[in-house]
Amino acid sequence: MKIKNLIITLFVAITLFSCTDAINIDPADEVTDSKAITNMAQLKLATTGVYGAVGGSSLIAWSAYFTDECRKPATNRGTGVQVHTWAINTATDEPESYYSSLYGTIGSVNRVLAKIDQVPALTEEDVITKQKIYAELIAIRAIAHFDLIRFFATSYTDPNSLGVPIVNRVIIFEKLPRNTVGEVMSFVKNELATAYATLNEISDNSDNTRITPLAIQAIRARIALYLKEYDNAIAFSTEVINAVPLATTSEYIDIWSDASEAEVVYKLKRVSGDGQVGRIFQDNNGDIFYNVSFDLFSKFQQTDVRRRPGVLVEAGSTTQNQKVGKYSGPSTDYGLADIKVVRVAEMYLIQSEAQALKSSPDFVAAATAINTLRAARRLSPSALPNLTFSNQSDAIDLILLERRRELCFEGHRFFDLKRFNLGINRDSRDITLNTFAQSLGAGDYRFTLPIPQAAIFANPTLRQNPTY
Repeated sequence: MKIKNLIITLFVAITLFSCTDAINIDPADEVTDSKAITNMAQLKLATTGVYGAVGGSSLIAWSAYFTDECRKPATNRGTGVQVHTWAINTATDEPESYYSSLYGTIGSVNRVLAKIDQVPALTEEDVITKQKIYAELIAIRAIAHFDLIRFFATSYTDPNSLGVPIVNRVIIFEKLPRNTVGEVMSFVKNELATAYATLNEISDNSDNTRITPLAIQAIRARIALYLKEYDNAIAFSTEVINAVPLATTSEYIDIWSDASEAEVVYKLKRVSGDGQVGRIFQDNNGDIFYNVSFDLFSKFQQTDVRRRPGVLVEAGSTTQNQKVGKYSGPSTDYGLADIKVVRVAEMYLIQSEAQALKSSPDFVAAATAINTLRAARRLSPSALPNLTFSNQSDAIDLILLERRRELCFEGHRFFDLKRFNLGINRDSRDITLNTFAQSLGAGDYRFTLPIPQAAIFANPTLRQNPTY
């Protein structure tokens, strides 16, 4: 208890008003406590505090609510409805929350890094620990900048389009403008390369709740795919695939109850008192906010392990009440589940997409990657037969469908649709309570979140995204 309280005390000291970085900086926001983080024990605790504050629920919630993963039942009395019905504007709560939270994480990192040089390293082990912490923190900061780009940039591949402010230090009076996507992604890639070079020398991959060399390579593979740097995506994903085996069918089911660590490359550990990711879909009193959509459920064969109770749907679900199963958590604390940021399954899908879309497509390699994943999800020899690709269009259709199955409710669907400039067409069975929100056209401006109006009021240098 004393250790937890000390973590909280240190974390409050280093993050006070940190969510205002790049939004609203005031002299009162400056942390002047020279006694904060002056020894190795405090540095370690402060770093644990940063990890504890890294959010993952926003990616899951936005992607599920916005796309065709969910169906809104009558028990939903307003949760996420603006997002689900695409009634999004500059005052919508979710974009402001995501923007502030991600910059809050960045601010927390910067405050620890501002103190790290004053911490004495008395032993060789201390020197290595400081190097490791520095590398982990700059990687966390880079990932937060990438997630901001995913939400708030109109394009991932146009380097001259508006990105987000790069905040790589504690800022006091500055009101930072938006950097370009090219500038932000260059910063992100450089930070991750630096972090990897350090961690690959002094760290290992044994703790998937921390930033490890493999976690960085997996994130770099994801980023390379978004940027259409397909050779890099193949190289980074291959490194992860070679190191982490896919789960067996029994292990796969246990991943979602946190009983197995199989194929989880990096996750956000959640313990009692943390926010419960499962509460995105179900209220404390048992009311359902969102069900699995009928359309999504129909994409799974019965002999696919991913459709089993405890994965796609919660055990005890009925045809009309298909509860989201991936984040049920323990019976004593519903919804308290670890957030799986990266699983090796995603690397096979990245490999398949990159092989299919690179300048000289390799459809055999693309099919081999996706078929390896499908084979691991079969409950019978005849289930999920092998796929073959003959052209890029057919390959991408099948790869996106497999991504929809494998990565549902993990925060990917929205960004996949955005990456490929695809619209949303919900099944008529999934919109009985909101018939006006069935289709959203490809390229609709709402595939990019608005810069929060509160941020623009505080920092007039920020330019709003188009149409908002």
